[in-house]
Amino acid sequence: MEIDLPVAQLVGFSLALVRTTAWVSICPPFNSPAVPKRVRVGLATAISFVVAPMIAEASDGAAGASPVSLALGPFVIALLTQAIAGLALGFAVLLLFSAIQAAGDLIDLQVGFSLGQVIDPLSGTSAAPIGRFHQLLALVIVFAINGHVLVVRGFLRSVEAVPLGQVDLAVLGSQLVDLLTMFLVATIEIGLPVLAALFCTEVALGLLGKAAPQLNILVLGFAAKTAVALLLLGVTLAMLPEATESLIGRAVRMAGQAFGG
Repeated sequence: MEIDLPVAQLVGFSLALVRTTAWVSICPPFNSPAVPKRVRVGLATAISFVVAPMIAEASDGAAGASPVSLALGPFVIALLTQAIAGLALGFAVLLLFSAIQAAGDLIDLQVGFSLGQVIDPLSGTSAAPIGRFHQLLALVIVFAINGHVLVVRGFLRSVEAVPLGQVDLAVLGSQLVDLLTMFLVATIEIGLPVLAALFCTEVALGLLGKAAPQLNILVLGFAAKTAVALLLLGVTLAMLPEATESLIGRAVRMAGQAFGG
């Protein structure tokens, strides 16, 4: 008994699964440890079924009239290319999304909360309270504004633009530099209201220390900066939904430009 296997479809699905798995493993909000591994695997598999025909068709076109080659060397290179493409797209979103937590970490550093970092049970790393709160709130906002749909749509467009995962490294490098610049600017912009107030508090405490040396400025300063940070934290949180939507959209667009989309 002979069994005819759809070689092109199997190869296309394998390439799609590698690309999708690499993307899901690093791209927010799916990379969060709060999302079970079974859910991530199921999501990667489901998306792979959608994009596999496009990759299989592109593979047939690249191979010409002959069937898709199953030689070990070209197949491994194709898998690595797809993995790099998925990681590049996911890293673009991760970099800008991390600006939200970085803004909270800056506030923690200025207030002094970074001295009391604790182990985060979700990520397994040490985290300060305001930075971790920013990250969790940003994840909630992403799902609330359908940001996850936007991210998945951007991934599908990248597959349509470059099915075989061949990315212009020069363009990708330029986009990563722009993303890093945008990350630094967004971090400062999000935390600027609280950081500016904390700077003014530091100046006022310094003047108070000169006027009344007998006061314990160290203890008084920690309490004063904590009160200022908590009072003005609402200003930063009010900006968070718009900032999250803007950062996710920018990351998807800039990553799409690297893929020719």
